[in-house]
Amino acid sequence: MMSRSSNPPSVSTTFPSLGPSDVHVWFCDLPRYADDHSALAALLSGDEQTRAARFAFDRDRQRYILSHALLRLLLSRYTHTMAAQIRFSTGRHGKPAISGTSAATEDIQFSLSHSGPYALVAVAKGRALGADVEVLKADADALKLAQRFFAPGESALITTCEGEARRHMFYRFWTAKEAYLKGKGVGLSLGLDRFEVLFEGDSSLARIRWTDSGAFDPGWHIRSLSLLDHLAGAVAVQGEAWDLHQLESTAYSLY
Repeated sequence: MMSRSSNPPSVSTTFPSLGPSDVHVWFCDLPRYADDHSALAALLSGDEQTRAARFAFDRDRQRYILSHALLRLLLSRYTHTMAAQIRFSTGRHGKPAISGTSAATEDIQFSLSHSGPYALVAVAKGRALGADVEVLKADADALKLAQRFFAPGESALITTCEGEARRHMFYRFWTAKEAYLKGKGVGLSLGLDRFEVLFEGDSSLARIRWTDSGAFDPGWHIRSLSLLDHLAGAVAVQGEAWDLHQLESTAYSLY
């Protein structure tokens, strides 16, 4: 598990390179950027600022602004583009992508997720991916939710757990399924019970199996992430032979 340090981490000015087999997953602790809120808000597009203004609560508005500004800052380092100049387009079900076909941007794929005061940004080159992070909610009825939305095999596994173990198991499946749907770019239109996440024993690796046919989706693999104790996270990546690199945004100079 990642742990917070009471001392400021050393900041690297050397940004990690992204190879064809690399998957970078950035963990962002949003409150650490609160002092730079105004400068970061200025990086957002007009549409993003309009969307931010619709939030009823200042806390949610600030989290939206910080997470989307950090996404821009990270993507600017990969694409060698000014953060404020990055433009996005959306697919049929709302999956975002970088607009433009320059050599620096055409192969960069990304996924943003945020929950509470945290965000994840996953980035890869030439392969689709999706990421999800969730703060574990103490009042979540894990078994009831699993029986309503999950595949039968997943619900059965959650039933065998009790207390905290059940809650962690539920969110392990939930984030894996959300990451897969985001990576495919289909949203919840597919249905969470249409496919089953099969973890390989006690490992963090998982595959996808369709509940109707029993066939596996050979093009996608999932990895649960090691985060803070009260968080669950996962990344779903298209293709074989990729290497996961978990990174913390505060360890690098982004602006």
